[in-house]
Amino acid sequence: MWNPTALGTASITPVGDFSAGPSANWAAALLIMWWAMGTTPPLPFCLHEVGDLGLQVIARLKNNLPELFAAAQQRFLPQAPQQVFHWGEDRVEIWDADDFDPWETLRWKTVRVIRYRQHKPSGSVYEAYWLTDFPRHRVSSRALFRMAKSRWEIENQGFNDAKHRYGFEHICHHQCHSLLLVWLLTCLAMTIERLYRIRYLHRGTHPILEAIELWQLLWLSLSRPLPTDTS
Repeated sequence: MWNPTALGTASITPVGDFSAGPSANWAAALLIMWWAMGTTPPLPFCLHEVGDLGLQVIARLKNNLPELFAAAQQRFLPQAPQQVFHWGEDRVEIWDADDFDPWETLRWKTVRVIRYRQHKPSGSVYEAYWLTDFPRHRVSSRALFRMAKSRWEIENQGFNDAKHRYGFEHICHHQCHSLLLVWLLTCLAMTIERLYRIRYLHRGTHPILEAIELWQLLWLSLSRPLPTDTS
């Protein structure tokens, strides 16, 4: 599972199998093109583009959709949280509803919105709203929370590294295929460099792996996941 994120006002995280073929790479290239050009992709276009590939979306909900944001606040703020659990040292409260009306240009029947409040031991509280088309019977509120939090790992470990260490911010061409090629080469360079760090710098508690073991792990991580055999 690979979750590319388009930075900007609309934070889009497509979730699913990105080994489906060129169409998935094309969707990723479109998102990257807008990010590289310093503009924000139109939200309905991104949601429809991802949905046409058979993928689901988790997107940050803020004032970019004022009517939906206001409706979610009006419903959730007076309510007690539906779930409370601990995530590491943090206490997390979650609200979840899947019957919000879509805005005019969205092709979804309904919109699912989650709100979470993350309480840190220091007393700080972080709150966020997210929208998704994942049905509740497939993905729980806790799973959506973990997916939403993974966006920051993608940004910090992916885009920030690519921008500050690999010159990803400077792309000479804005043609889609050129952007996709630069993106894939940058990701390959980052992967090789990180494999080198894992092998030779030995950070963390993992055992030192041979080069062939790292190569095998890389190929396994790129393979398409197989469905569980329940027969």
